[in-house]
Amino acid sequence: MLIRRNWREHLPWIIVILAISVVSIYWYGVLAAETPWDRRPKGSDLALFVFGIAGGSICLFEFLLWPRKRWRVLRLGPTKVWMRAHIWLGLLAVPLLILHSGFYFRNFEATLLLVLFLIVILSGVWGLILQQIIPQRMLAEVPAETIYSQIEHVSNLLVEEGDRLVIATCGVTKATEAEPATALITAREEEALLAAAAASTHYTVGAVRQVGGVQGMVLESKPALQPVPNSEPLRDFFNQTAARYLKRGAESRSPLVDPTQARILFSDLRLALDPAAHEAVAALENLCDQRRQFDRQAKLHYWLHNWLWVHLPLSLALILLMFVHIYKTLQYWWPG
Repeated sequence: MLIRRNWREHLPWIIVILAISVVSIYWYGVLAAETPWDRRPKGSDLALFVFGIAGGSICLFEFLLWPRKRWRVLRLGPTKVWMRAHIWLGLLAVPLLILHSGFYFRNFEATLLLVLFLIVILSGVWGLILQQIIPQRMLAEVPAETIYSQIEHVSNLLVEEGDRLVIATCGVTKATEAEPATALITAREEEALLAAAAASTHYTVGAVRQVGGVQGMVLESKPALQPVPNSEPLRDFFNQTAARYLKRGAESRSPLVDPTQARILFSDLRLALDPAAHEAVAALENLCDQRRQFDRQAKLHYWLHNWLWVHLPLSLALILLMFVHIYKTLQYWWPG
């Protein structure tokens, strides 16, 4: 959730949270001033008891965001309102539960509960900071962004697109044109035949374009390229280097991973080809640039969500330990 763009919507929450925090600290200060110096305020005192009830209730509410996201069909209020409440009430729980502890840290169970709570809060704050930074970087650095879960599928489409481009430029090999010896036709042979059949029409290639301040993917339909003589270096480059990179990205450990090396490789490829094939080289280079952006997107996506690996399991542990703390406290107050 971006705060800086919608800070006016967060301002009432900030004011209320600050006001409650100040009143709570003042209440604790008054209680501490009235308590004899040899006795610190305890959780059974009214103020600390109220702080504990309020802080524990907030923790339960915070955990409800997870089932709220999973069962969206229940329509329990706008998601933005839930997120604002999750952020600011979670921060309000920090002073409340610290005050509830009475700054007494000799009880191992209570101290562990407070430390676990603070780790959960810090991981949540870290996630909130990442959400203010990474989406903006994603827009700036990944104009060819696609749905994260579809990166593998889209990468396969890039390979197919590059394959059609190379076949259109280099022509169909004699082995493909020949009648197959059996009724079985491989997927690549079928792709080549389809490309040959479409050679007299158009082909579609994706490119990243900027219009004003907006960047994004643009699909361009161009007249099909005519086969260029002596363009086998393009076919070899695609089969030996580009296809593997388009499919696997950084995992291929291809020199195309590095933009500088990629520019050098494509410049050398242009020198080895007739100028008539340079348009195909440029289109293939654009496909590789898109694949490089998918790797960047995957890395940013990792940083945007990896904090949840700490936040969610520790939140569950916090809730469970909180109920253990409540149970033991009630046993202490009402033994038997």
